[in-house]
Amino acid sequence: MTTCDFDTELTQLLTAARKQVEHDTHTKLITQTVALHLDEFPSGDTIEIRQLPVTSVTSITYIDEDVASQTFSSALYRTELNGKPARIVLLDDESWEDTEPEYPAAVTVTFVAGYATAAAVPAEAKLAITEWCRMHWGDCDGDGAKYKNLINSIAWSGYWKSV
Repeated sequence: MTTCDFDTELTQLLTAARKQVEHDTHTKLITQTVALHLDEFPSGDTIEIRQLPVTSVTSITYIDEDVASQTFSSALYRTELNGKPARIVLLDDESWEDTEPEYPAAVTVTFVAGYATAAAVPAEAKLAITEWCRMHWGDCDGDGAKYKNLINSIAWSGYWKSV
């Protein structure tokens, strides 16, 4: 027999644990497409992407003053994806477009984040997933302090630390 009565529940628990670790560290552990919503373009020349690791920027779209959806040309900016945070920086002499001020989340930055393979995921993240599962599975003796220490060891300190 290759299955047990708890396979579905264990799969759901592991998925929940991964999502919790991603939330607590602001790090995507598996490759996924993410949307960053901003009410408007920044006043400076840089958009910070406070998510790790970012592998590519797919698009920047915005709602213009005529309430029409537009795509901001990738020829007008460069990406710096290896930094903490990853950044989108306007090229010299370029500027962000005006957006509809009454439109919430008028700017959407779509990007790909996450580790390419399970082997690339930090060991601390895998241990945090295990500890979270131990804390939430039946009579297991998970340790909340251990979980927080693991999270703090990989959380991006430029954003937050677990308390």
